Amino acid sequence: MKLQIEAIRAFVITAEAGSFTAAGKRLKKTQAAISQQIQNLEIDLGFELFCRSGKLPKLTPRGQRLLKEAKLMLAQVEQFSHQAQTLDNQPEPKLRIGIDPLVFKPEMVGIFSEFSSHFPEVELTIAQQASPSLFALLEAGQIDGMLGINSGNNSAQMSSLDVFEVDCRWLASPQLLQHLPKPINYTSLNHSRIVMPSNLPSGSIESLTQHLAVWQVEDLNTLLQFARGGIGVCCLPEFVVQYDIEKGRLVPIQFEFDRVSHFSWRASMFWQPGYQFHDASSWLFKRITQLSPTSQLAIA
Repeated sequence: MKLQIEAIRAFVITAEAGSFTAAGKRLKKTQAAISQQIQNLEIDLGFELFCRSGKLPKLTPRGQRLLKEAKLMLAQVEQFSHQAQTLDNQPEPKLRIGIDPLVFKPEMVGIFSEFSSHFPEVELTIAQQASPSLFALLEAGQIDGMLGINSGNNSAQMSSLDVFEVDCRWLASPQLLQHLPKPINYTSLNHSRIVMPSNLPSGSIESLTQHLAVWQVEDLNTLLQFARGGIGVCCLPEFVVQYDIEKGRLVPIQFEFDRVSHFSWRASMFWQPGYQFHDASSWLFKRITQLSPTSQLAIA
């Protein structure tokens, strides 16, 4: 069976208009053309859709049952046609964003859930790497924007907006903590090592790194595993270690020099100057900046 869309349209319009002549006027065709299209459709189906014994055509029982399905089919055809025109006139948007795991707060999951509802047609790519690697991707045009840590030289050439602070702590496993001399100061830390993210802003904890043995780790999960395994005193974001602290697997360190026991680093949005925001990127960037009540991203 090979059904013609125009014949189905003629069937629906005739049923709505009440006559072949009225249907022809709506479709800008002759009465004979409409009648012929419906006859051809009836031949394809193998039964009559209209009873023609009266002055005006009247739907047969089978015609009445098919009318609703025919309307649904035409609605789907219209939707298909509209979507095809949209794809032809405007390429489907794509958005590539980089996020440093050190600033991927739990609230970000909710933001991307909202994004998927607002822009279901957008193809989204998320690169999760340390900020220096993301800056290289941004400079090369391989991502449209990034949420990361201001590293000085790389960020100077980018448009940026500070978004929120990430609270961080020094921690150790209970086993390691038992073997550290108290109070915990530079002398006692010489019995262990410092394990920290490799891309922290220079100067944020310079007093520690200048005097102690330091391991720098780029991967956040590896750093967390090192902390749990007692490999050293580790620096991690609070949102990453909160569960481990509650379960007693990690213990916050209170240094004798309290100035660096609990500190933060700043998360910022970066994008290339002159980047042309489309609706999806504008919405997402603005929504991320709303994580901080004091940040407002002005995007044309």
